[in-house]
Amino acid sequence: MAALSCIVVDDEEMAIEHLKGYIAKVPFLIVEGSFTDPTQALAFLENHAVELVFLDIEMPNFAIDGLDFMKIRGNKLNYILTTSYPKYALPSYDYDVVDFLCKPYPFDRFLKAVNKARALNEVSSEVSESEDHTYVRVDGKLQRIDFTEILWIESERTYVSIYTLTDRINLHLSMSELEVILPTKLFVRVHKSYIVAKKKIDLVEKEQLGIKKESQTKLIPIGEAYRKNLMKAIFPNRKK
Repeated sequence: MAALSCIVVDDEEMAIEHLKGYIAKVPFLIVEGSFTDPTQALAFLENHAVELVFLDIEMPNFAIDGLDFMKIRGNKLNYILTTSYPKYALPSYDYDVVDFLCKPYPFDRFLKAVNKARALNEVSSEVSESEDHTYVRVDGKLQRIDFTEILWIESERTYVSIYTLTDRINLHLSMSELEVILPTKLFVRVHKSYIVAKKKIDLVEKEQLGIKKESQTKLIPIGEAYRKNLMKAIFPNRKK
């Protein structure tokens, strides 16, 4: 069973200790650090790679909260959000979080969330072994998709559509599940509903980008939470 490294970010020490008690019961979870100050957690992540962040949302005694934290780090990490406020459930999914735990949550609900995180991580590890294509299940069959043929991926309510120059493939996957399948060196998430192939981007404006498909240009919105990652993808060698 592959280990899953994680950190805990919560402004209440008691909540951290409670969560660490749950984590201690799960053999594949390894805590790399815990932080009551989210800015210290951000500093830690600059030099340490982890696969999962347990993140509180409301942290009123600090300059940033959980939503700010995800905006700064972008969508390269898997998050399980922990909060006492159910009102954040809907906006949190703009960041494709793994799961949302409303305090107080029982251990079985916690275990369901971390098992989901482990499954996503395992899919990512398997795909890394094959960097030019993947197989997806379509109408009960496995269909090969070459990464170089993909233009963009679009979330359409109950399914996800992969657009190529000649085809549109509908999959019953979430954007987060598909995102871990696609190599980050080739694709970038630019909106809660869109992933695009980096080399297929023809133009970038303030709030949208364009990708050519046949004789037309598909305009795709750029989400504010994803803008920083997009700029890094376009200008990988630009200094801060």
